[in-house]
Amino acid sequence: MNGFGPLKAIFFDMDGVIYDSMGNHAIGWSKAFAHLGWDFPCEKVYLNEGRTGSSTINLLYQEKLDRNATDMEIAAIYGKKTEIFDSMEKPKPLPGIAALMTRAKQEGIEIWVVTGSGQELLLDDLCSDFPGLIVKGKIISGKDVTHCKPHPEPYLTALERSKFKAGEVLVIENAPLGIQAAKAAGIYTIAINTGILADEILWQAGADVVVKEVAQVEDLIFPA
Repeated sequence: MNGFGPLKAIFFDMDGVIYDSMGNHAIGWSKAFAHLGWDFPCEKVYLNEGRTGSSTINLLYQEKLDRNATDMEIAAIYGKKTEIFDSMEKPKPLPGIAALMTRAKQEGIEIWVVTGSGQELLLDDLCSDFPGLIVKGKIISGKDVTHCKPHPEPYLTALERSKFKAGEVLVIENAPLGIQAAKAAGIYTIAINTGILADEILWQAGADVVVKEVAQVEDLIFPA
């Protein structure tokens, strides 16, 4: 028993699920905050993956200064992080992710992307890297919501726009906050542990299944 019914859509997270990009994000955030003399280790980046840029920045400002950052401060830090990220080698798609999307499309299952990212370079690349599979109208980014993951709004927004019910879709995530958001929206969630966190952290976040590779996800969704 796979735990979910006939599928009408799959909601994919982007960083760490579609692209092997989390290492670059971790370096980008760590170096951007280092310019302020603040330590933001890579593990903390992974634990907070799914937040919007402003939410991530405010997390540190609350911790260090007991206040939110100003709009000017957010723009400066996010600009530095984006500059560092864009200077690195372009992240590659995860092995097998295009094949999984292709199989889903062949089965009549819609492909949606639900990400907290506002990283223009990656958002622009989604449609060109996955032609015929990902379309702009089926991408929910950090710009489309008021509340970021772990709030369920990103996935509730995807449900509203797709016109599907929670029981008709599943989520593929890799991050604790993303898993919490998907489960709070009532959606069955498969976690791919493509990062540096222990599997137990993803289980504790509420994942229905935790796997290591995209091929395992395909086996779960489309059993032989």
